[in-house]
Amino acid sequence: MKLSRTLYLVAALSLSAGAALAEAANPALSADDCRAIWNTAAGRSDLSADGAKPYIDDFEAVDTNRDKKISNAEFKAGCAAGLVHAFRKQQ
Repeated sequence: MKLSRTLYLVAALSLSAGAALAEAANPALSADDCRAIWNTAAGRSDLSADGAKPYIDDFEAVDTNRDKKISNAEFKAGCAAGLVHAFRKQQ
C-alpha cells in the first residue's frame, strides 16, 4: 500500500513539473507585446504564412478558420495560447 501511494505521488509530481516546463517554454504574451508584434508583422492587413514564420511555429494552429491567413483576432488568440513568440531568426 505504501509503495503504490509513493508511485502515485511521483507520477503526479512528474506531470505537474512537465506542465510547468511546457508553460515556461511558451508563455502567453502580454497584450502589449502581442500588439507590438502584430504591428511589426502585419500592421493593418492579415498575416500570411511567410510573414508569420518569424513569430509562429505552427501556422495551422493559429489559423483557426483555415483561410491561409491570420487575422488580428486569430493572432490575439494565438498570443493568449502561447503560440506566438518574439521574433526568431529563420534558419
